[in-house]
Amino acid sequence: MSTKINIGVTGTGSLIGQAIIKSVQRSSLNDKINCVGFDYFESTVGSFWCNKNYVLPDILKDRTKETFWLETIVNVVLENKIRLLFIGVDFELILFAKYKKEIEEKTNAIVMVSSSKVIEIADDKYLTYKFLKENNLFHPESYLPDQINYEDLQFPMIVKPRVGARSVGVSKIFNADSLRSAIQKLKEPIIQECIGNDQEEFTCGVIFLNDEIKQTIVLRRTLKEGNTFLSYFKNDFPDIITEYVKNVAVHLQPFGACNFQLRLDEKGIPKIFEINSRHSGTTYIRSLFGFMEIEYIINQILFNKELKFQMKEGTVVRFVDEFFVD
Repeated sequence: MSTKINIGVTGTGSLIGQAIIKSVQRSSLNDKINCVGFDYFESTVGSFWCNKNYVLPDILKDRTKETFWLETIVNVVLENKIRLLFIGVDFELILFAKYKKEIEEKTNAIVMVSSSKVIEIADDKYLTYKFLKENNLFHPESYLPDQINYEDLQFPMIVKPRVGARSVGVSKIFNADSLRSAIQKLKEPIIQECIGNDQEEFTCGVIFLNDEIKQTIVLRRTLKEGNTFLSYFKNDFPDIITEYVKNVAVHLQPFGACNFQLRLDEKGIPKIFEINSRHSGTTYIRSLFGFMEIEYIINQILFNKELKFQMKEGTVVRFVDEFFVD
């Protein structure tokens, strides 16, 4: 009989879910931890890496299945004696936050999800802007369509959906006519100042447990189709980025991992334009630099052990791979 501890990972078909699974299985935890997967489709790549994989009721197509979805989660967690549950799908965050207390009380498992308030701030880019501004933190100037004074705008500007990810629906605008046209094409747009350039974009992560920052990482990145393609880590990135991210995290109070996307403006000031109150798609990439986010959380929560990171400078390239199933 296996003596390994079971953890759960949702989104075995997502980059995030796969990154969490790989982070466990390619670490020193592989002989201590089994991964139990969840998704809404069969035969995801990550499902073949897990000891078991469960298909959940599709609540995106039918929200009346929410109760059945919750019951399925609770039953699977109980059946497999799952101790820790990681969330790998964006739309699940608000649901797991809503039912976090109930799931934990019924199963004694810990659900790695931030509060509903944190998720709401992170999901809505206008609320992100308001949160930063109200806490006197660096922020990009941002407007809703009815707040715009076209005569005062300094182009270029960025137009994007208030809720969205992976650069979908994002456009760079150079004049008022194009701005009016771009606004009409989006259901709920936000208009923001254009910060810096592609060479000054960073993805930053924090581990926040027991009401304090445990670890931080700053990576410079290059995007391809909305996802990180190249990641760079150096010890001499501007200290102002790390201090800024720490300050934001202390005000936000997430639980577990939280991710921040930012750019430096022409004065070298970091400005966050997106918060993800979850693990990043670069979670496994970060582990290659020595930032073992998943391993840290598991050791801290399940074994009351605090890891020391040994970071190494370098570049990580993301590429497409194949997996054979017999």
